[in-house]
Amino acid sequence: MKKLFLAAAIMMASVSAFAQHEAGDITLQARVGMIGADFSNTSDTKARVGLVVGPEMEYFMTDRFSLGAGVTYSQQGAEMDDNSDVTYKIDYVTVPITANYYIWKGLAVRAGVQPGFNVSSEIKHGDQKVDMDDFVKGFDFAIPVGLSYEFRHFVIDARYTFGVTEIFDTKKVDLDSKNLTFQLSLAYKFNLQH
Repeated sequence: MKKLFLAAAIMMASVSAFAQHEAGDITLQARVGMIGADFSNTSDTKARVGLVVGPEMEYFMTDRFSLGAGVTYSQQGAEMDDNSDVTYKIDYVTVPITANYYIWKGLAVRAGVQPGFNVSSEIKHGDQKVDMDDFVKGFDFAIPVGLSYEFRHFVIDARYTFGVTEIFDTKKVDLDSKNLTFQLSLAYKFNLQH
């Protein structure tokens, strides 16, 4: 009988380790991670590796479906792929809004929309920096899709975003490119309402 109670206790502990939310739950997570960003429609650039950081809230409409919204600082741009040491540094404050469906305990698929606001844009060549604010559009719009897995309040999140709007003012720059990013982040999730 003691072995039965011990086995039941171990099973209960392992099940409770997985994220289980109910309708009406509200959570807040602080995300920090790496981002690889590049331009579409170019063959001479490669990914710029940067930082993505910010809070995100999630409201559970059911135990499997939730809506999320956040604000992140996102270091984007690209690097020239010709050993010229030229980097396009185009940073945004983004507002990811996602619909999330939990297909298994803690494992969710995500998709949504992401408006972004340019906060800094420059070209760096070696030690020299040139401001690009007059050439980069102030607003960006993207579609994020991804997966996340939550275990003991820690969340690993992988997202890919497809840019919809052009990065540059094509009247000033002959470059028809959109943002493409891959993000991998770690977060800690707090229950605000349970």
